[in-house]
Amino acid sequence: MAGEEPGKKGPAEEGAGTGASKATGSELFADDRWLVTNILSSSRWARGTAEELLCGEAWRTFTRRLERVAERILDARVPPYAVDRADGYRYVATLLRNALDVAIEEHDPDRPRVRWLTRRNKIGYDCADALYGYAEIRPDATYRLRGNRGSVHFFGLQVMSSIRNLHNAHADEWEVEPDGSFELVASPARQPGNWIPLGAGADTIWFRQFFYDWENEVPARLSIERVDPGPRGNPNGRLDPADFARRLDAVAANVEANVELWFRVAVAQREHLRNRFPEKPFGGAAMGAQKHQTAGTGYFALEDDEALVVEVRPPRAKYWSLHLCNFWLESLDYAHHQSSLNGHQAVLDPDGVFRAVVCLEDPGVANWLDPVGHREGTMIYRWNLADDAPVPETRVVPRARLREYLPPGTRFVSPEERARAIEVRRAHVLRRMQVGG
Repeated sequence: MAGEEPGKKGPAEEGAGTGASKATGSELFADDRWLVTNILSSSRWARGTAEELLCGEAWRTFTRRLERVAERILDARVPPYAVDRADGYRYVATLLRNALDVAIEEHDPDRPRVRWLTRRNKIGYDCADALYGYAEIRPDATYRLRGNRGSVHFFGLQVMSSIRNLHNAHADEWEVEPDGSFELVASPARQPGNWIPLGAGADTIWFRQFFYDWENEVPARLSIERVDPGPRGNPNGRLDPADFARRLDAVAANVEANVELWFRVAVAQREHLRNRFPEKPFGGAAMGAQKHQTAGTGYFALEDDEALVVEVRPPRAKYWSLHLCNFWLESLDYAHHQSSLNGHQAVLDPDGVFRAVVCLEDPGVANWLDPVGHREGTMIYRWNLADDAPVPETRVVPRARLREYLPPGTRFVSPEERARAIEVRRAHVLRRMQVGG
């Protein structure tokens, strides 16, 4: 099994401190091959020769590695439910599809383009409110980014060197024209106007659009071009067999690293964070995410007759949310189910507290989080540009007595109101993902 070391203890065997650390993703930097854009640099680190590709050995090795990595789905530490095992096989297939996209499609930092991701790109607590995108770059070049701000609630970018976070910026810091148009320059040397620095090793710029009002907000539009006079490579459509052999090795390594990393995180959460969040949140930048964000991740595990009540007084924040994911840390179906709530969608009780309810059947509570048939899974809260970082409290209660644990002012909704909310979600996701292609 990829990533296993002889004699190394599994998460279920480790001490609580180490396991709790794994549960918050402490291993993200240990093997950064999980980051799909590292496939772009496979010529520097992956293995493979033209001879191995042309005789078929590279392909046979590739398929054997995929077969072995899928065995993780049958691990005894995976929840023993059909939906979680089925999710696992789809998850591996999706990882493979996304990695092959990067390996096969043309990526050229001299002629970059913004690649908006779709709902198929689910990995590591992807955000149900987000549209993610990236552009490949080189650290010694100058790029001009042009676009329109739209009305999306939060629009941020992040300069990365593999998993290292080099710089963060967001649209509220930029000069934007009255019609929403804007221009940015990304370069090693400071430029007038809207400028973002490219530090040593910069290889990608990541973009995040976080939507609050799913019914009305309009996505931002963006393009990128290299504008400095420096030398450029010449595109060549002729396939290099040795290069493609290394790409196959990199794709297999990416799938292996993802399955191993997030499996260990999920298992540690299942062991140490069952129906609760860690005592302290973590900063996003510490995990390669944007510095504007603080988050906390936990694990829900419920019987059919139980409900999990999550309570928190939200801080003043640009954006906040609470989302459910499956065991494999993929967001649940947020288009056809209310598996997530953000600060615009959530209903606060009269005392200013946000109370959400997780249970298998709809209890009629406005703040119901639908686990989409999952008795177990992961969950995450996010505070973005917030003045505080409170940790939500949780408790498991009998579902039949749920109303006893909720305040008198709790808002309930009718089946018709719920159906209307789902229609808004479905229509929004279709609009959002049209940008992602």
